[in-house]
Amino acid sequence: MNLGEKNEKYGIDLAADPVFIPEGFEVIEHLRGEFVEWNPQKPRIQLVLTPGQGKGTQDGNKIRAELAGFDGTPINANALDFFLRNVPHSPWMIPEPWKSVENFRSKYILFWGTLYRYEGSICVRSLNWKADAREQQWKSGYCWMDSILNAQYPAAMLRKKPVQVEAPKVEINPALFQRS
Repeated sequence: MNLGEKNEKYGIDLAADPVFIPEGFEVIEHLRGEFVEWNPQKPRIQLVLTPGQGKGTQDGNKIRAELAGFDGTPINANALDFFLRNVPHSPWMIPEPWKSVENFRSKYILFWGTLYRYEGSICVRSLNWKADAREQQWKSGYCWMDSILNAQYPAAMLRKKPVQVEAPKVEINPALFQRS
């Protein structure tokens, strides 16, 4: 499916099996989610840093453990593959702040909901904006679980849906509205 109009509705199937498995990679964990309606102007996917990353650096294993305490769910790689498949035709699908390049260093957005084994080690796939004199495009990569990661490596997390709260029923005393 190629995407076109900004005001159309699109979906990411986080409940499905992995859409794409890179050659030589083996899926060892895939957290199934839900079917998510995607709207880049009101994204339910947010980028999150753990407190340790915000203060400096942190081991990937510790980051993954800390994400369990966040309000949200780690996104699996189906979202990464949705973006890579559709962004060449519809570059607006990825929110502009995700491109952020600070001090000539790109963000590497990690999709912790799918873990892989590659060359005997555990890793997680990433999405990053590559901008240099030759090209400007979104790329996929991977990061080892035992890597030391800083604020350049946020996690893609699914926000919980807003809770609809019913207004409390209030009994009105009609006598308060009578004229005397």
